[in-house]
Amino acid sequence: MAAPVSRYRLTRARVGSTEDLVEAGGYGYAHSCVTSENFPLRSAAGARPGDVVLLAFDRPVTAGEVLAEAARLGLERPSYEDALHFGAEHPAVQGEHPVVFLHDPWVGYFGRRDVLCLWSNAGRRELGLEGFDDAWSSAHRFAFIARGESVAPSGDAVASCRAAIPRART
Repeated sequence: MAAPVSRYRLTRARVGSTEDLVEAGGYGYAHSCVTSENFPLRSAAGARPGDVVLLAFDRPVTAGEVLAEAARLGLERPSYEDALHFGAEHPAVQGEHPVVFLHDPWVGYFGRRDVLCLWSNAGRRELGLEGFDDAWSSAHRFAFIARGESVAPSGDAVASCRAAIPRART
């Protein structure tokens, strides 16, 4: 099972292109494939505010395991737009742990299914692509979307998960 470790408000207040959001993120490195051509901003994709909930696991996991646990908790799958907004709105988070956004994968030039991931390398914030089908270590945090007060599908689970997820400072 996953432990919901933190929750962050996502306003999605910035507008513009993918390149504008990458620039707003102020990364020391951004993968050259993170462009409007490959990741065009869609106006309807998660346009309303919501909260990003980060899940942690105490063992290596696959994307399928992570997605199943998020669904059990009543969390929505993120979009790549969520990753771009999160990086711009909460830049310090990726310094603590790599943050993976398991959105619908983008199929890269060599056929690998990739998702956006935020991490730090030698103190430098980076925006990269990681293989959706790879195994993920316990160091990774997985970002999902919670709408309103709902974090899990039923009453008692909602209350216990809600209490277990501290709201991070914004």
